[in-house]
Amino acid sequence: MNKFLLLLFCFCLAGCSSIQTVKEETLQLTEESVQQPLPRNLHIVALGDSLTEGVGDDQDGYVTLIKRYMEEREDINEVFVNNFGKRGLRSTQLADVIINNEPSIQQADLIFITIGGNDIMKVARSHFLTLTYDLFVKEQEAFASRLHEQLQLLRHMNADAYIVLIGLYNPFSSAFPNIPEMDDIIHMWNEGSKQVVSRYDYALFVPIADLFEGRDDVLHDDQFHPNTRGYERMAQRIYTYLQKHVEWLKENE
Repeated sequence: MNKFLLLLFCFCLAGCSSIQTVKEETLQLTEESVQQPLPRNLHIVALGDSLTEGVGDDQDGYVTLIKRYMEEREDINEVFVNNFGKRGLRSTQLADVIINNEPSIQQADLIFITIGGNDIMKVARSHFLTLTYDLFVKEQEAFASRLHEQLQLLRHMNADAYIVLIGLYNPFSSAFPNIPEMDDIIHMWNEGSKQVVSRYDYALFVPIADLFEGRDDVLHDDQFHPNTRGYERMAQRIYTYLQKHVEWLKENE
């Protein structure tokens, strides 16, 4: 009888131990599931001028490269891209592009923008014989005001998307040798844009001017747009900045 009770007691202990082990394993799996969320889909909208369109590269420029980088991530499932880049686009025309593509913008997780290069070109061509630094300062102030309005419009359409404004570089030296201050103008323009972007949460300014300084090997044959190598350098810079600012990884409501 005593042996029977002893065996029964041992059996109960073994059963309790097994149940406890199962509970611990289940808890561990649950914790791992919380720590490792399922891969998510990513919706990208690209807005702006010829740099966003990818002029100068037969692979459609930096947008395609960013898509490829994102697809290689373990925390990203599928990447969907709407590229509304248009060659020659100026900041005075960007609001219309935003309004005309509101449904895509509302779904976006990431919004990339390149704008401003054609605004500078317009100043240079309109005042070619009478160009002064002050003319560019005046236009930059107007540009900054428009940029602020356009970012407000994007925020009204989508409060959660992470906005990335890509800065300007200087391809103008050969086109306008009579403007030795062009590097200063580009710097001033970029600083103004950076200040506008800094007013917004979930927004980032990415400088690229240094990637093109004294580097004809990163420009297309037109000596204005990036070539494939130039777009690769742009995309790498943008992705590096995104890795340092992980707010864009948050799940939209």
